[in-house]
Amino acid sequence: MFNLLPGTIGDSRWFKSGVAALLFVAVAFCQTAWADNPRIAVSKSPLSLPFFVAKEKNLFAKHGVEPQLIECIGGNRCVQELVDGKVDMATSSELPFMFTVHAGKPITLITTFVNNKDDMKFLVRKSAAPEGIKSLAGKRVGYVSKSASHYFMDVFLLYHGLDPRTVVPVALRADELAGALAKGEVDAISVWEPWGQVALEMGGSKVEVVSSPRLYNQTFNLLVGNEYRLAESKRISAVLMALEDAIQLIKKNPDEAMRTMARVTGVSMAIVKAAWPTYRFELSLQQSLLTTIQGQARWAKREGHVAATNTDPEFLDFIDSSLLRKLNPSAVDFVYR
Repeated sequence: MFNLLPGTIGDSRWFKSGVAALLFVAVAFCQTAWADNPRIAVSKSPLSLPFFVAKEKNLFAKHGVEPQLIECIGGNRCVQELVDGKVDMATSSELPFMFTVHAGKPITLITTFVNNKDDMKFLVRKSAAPEGIKSLAGKRVGYVSKSASHYFMDVFLLYHGLDPRTVVPVALRADELAGALAKGEVDAISVWEPWGQVALEMGGSKVEVVSSPRLYNQTFNLLVGNEYRLAESKRISAVLMALEDAIQLIKKNPDEAMRTMARVTGVSMAIVKAAWPTYRFELSLQQSLLTTIQGQARWAKREGHVAATNTDPEFLDFIDSSLLRKLNPSAVDFVYR
C-alpha cells in the first residue's frame, strides 16, 4: 500500500486547490481560444461577392470585427477546412453542408447570403456527344465529389434522359476540371463559375456549354463550427451585419460590384454582366433551403453516396436562425426556430 504524504494528491486541501487551479487555466484557455478575429474560409467564386465587398469597403471593421478571409476552391474544400478546425466559419452551397451533417460533424448553418439558378454549367467536348447528351453513355464525366457539381451532374443527366449510372464519373478538384476537359481526359464536366468560363476559354472550339432549364437553385451559405457559435455569437453577428451592409452596397452600386466580382474571380466583365441578373444577394433562411437539403439527402441515399442504413438527420437542428432573426426578423421563414 502506498503512503500518501501531505502535499501529494492524497492531501485533500492540496488536491482541491490544484483542481481549482486547473479549472481556472481551462476556463482562461477557453476564453482566450477565440481571442483572435475569426478565420473564414471563402470560396473563390462569384457567389462569395458580399465577403469581398465587405473586406474591400472596410465593412467588417465598421462592425468591430476583422476576419481573416482564407480563399479556397469550392465550398466543399471550405467546409473541410472548417471540419478540420483550421477556420471558424466557411462559405458553402447547401450540398457539402448536407453531407457534413450526415457525417455527424459539429457545424451549424447561420444564413444563406445568395442564391443562383444558373451558376452551374455542364460542358462537353463536341466530339464526345455527336448525337446529344445520350451519347455520353459509357463516357467520362468530371465532377467535384459531394459538392453542388455532383448533384447537378445527376440532375442534368436525368433531365436529358440518361441514367447517371451509365456514365463513368471522374472525381476531380474544381480547378482541375477545365484542364481535364481541354486535354480530353474527360468527355464532359459539371462545374460552377468561374470554372465554366475557364473551361470554355481553354477548350476553344472543341468545347461547348449544353443549355438546359434552370434545374437547380443553388444557395451559398455561412457555416460555423459549433464551439465557435456558442462562444462568439457577438462576432458572428458582426459578420452578418457587415454582409448585410455589403449586400446593400451591391444593390446600390451594381456596376462597381460587378467590377469587384470580375477582378476577384478572374472572370471577364462581359461574362459577369451576362450572368449578373441570375444572382440574388440577400441574407435569408427560407423554407426552400430546407426542402432542397431534404431532397438532396434522399438523392444521396438513393444513389449510395451515404449508407442506406443511415437515419437522415433532423437538418433543422443544424440551422440556427437566432442571430439572423435579431438582425432582420423578416429574413427568416416561419419554419426556422
